[in-house]
Amino acid sequence: MSRAPGSITERRGVVVVLEDNADTRAALSETLSREGYDVFATADGIEALDRLKIVPRPCVVLLDLHLAGMSGADFYRRQQSDPALASIPVIAVTAAPPDQRAGLGAIPVIRKPFDLDELRFAIDRVTSREKKAGPAS
Repeated sequence: MSRAPGSITERRGVVVVLEDNADTRAALSETLSREGYDVFATADGIEALDRLKIVPRPCVVLLDLHLAGMSGADFYRRQQSDPALASIPVIAVTAAPPDQRAGLGAIPVIRKPFDLDELRFAIDRVTSREKKAGPAS
């Protein structure tokens, strides 16, 4: 299969997009796919937690805080409580004001509406940190 000139030939890893808004989820998925990532997108926190356990290991989770059924903070607490999943980096992508981000520790936050360059920078920063540290055993 040939690729268009300038397209990415090597995949950069898996990104889990946990976002309840279908349009935002689709836009993030499309953008990240163009950037060379494989994307698993869902609005369901349990489904996202299950996906984190599947190989290949995701390089980052993009997490909306307002979800149906499970809040982003609940997802993050469950992910962090599982030693096999806790080292997967998380970036919150949210319109929630700072006072509604309790329980997220010091994870990076990208405010909606988000700037694509800011999102790229945040993903590159956390994934390069992950590569230096290596996956958890």
